[in-house]
Amino acid sequence: MLGLRTMIRTLLAMLLVYGAAFPVAAGTLHKVLASPLVDEGSDPDGCTPAISGLGGPSTWQVRIERLLLDGKALVEVSRQAEPNRFPLCIADLPAAKNAEVELAFVLHDGGIARTAGIVFRFVDPQDFYVVEADAIAGHVRLVRVVNGERRELARRAAALFTGKAQSLKVKAVDDSYAVSLDGTLLFETRDGITATSGRFGVWSRADSQTSFGDLFITLLD
Repeated sequence: MLGLRTMIRTLLAMLLVYGAAFPVAAGTLHKVLASPLVDEGSDPDGCTPAISGLGGPSTWQVRIERLLLDGKALVEVSRQAEPNRFPLCIADLPAAKNAEVELAFVLHDGGIARTAGIVFRFVDPQDFYVVEADAIAGHVRLVRVVNGERRELARRAAALFTGKAQSLKVKAVDDSYAVSLDGTLLFETRDGITATSGRFGVWSRADSQTSFGDLFITLLD
């Protein structure tokens, strides 16, 4: 009984600290990908691994990450050195057309790539949008994947660092997109395409070693 009470008090304290440090707007969904309550090496909590492009299946695990708020992160651990291999982890819910999505991440290592990305309007691994932060290339860009073909919609040079917590955000309303890094707007663009609903997730590339925090999703439909 004492152990249960201690666990409950610990959980309540974590929730209070979390809420005070990072207030969540009304209507914002906190999609947990790496629960602080599970052991390191566990499978993802709230998303399903997938792969876009070439290479073998993606493998995602919960790992310790002291630079993120709750001390845990989701990491793609297979790290195959194939430039056109894009590991994904896609949340089952929600699905929406219009939304604002924010992600905290820490870039650690990678010879071919050192990247983090937000997937939205995901239909399948051949059809989705992704905002990509790339430290080696030194930019953030918006890409639409159609029938497996990657089409860049916009990009902007950006300061991306190794071993530092940063945040990426995208707001998508119909054919209009706004992308921000660390709270600063990088660019706005349109693509003239009739938008469809889809799911949300995280994106990596090749041998990138990146810690992904949870997704914060505000539905705008």
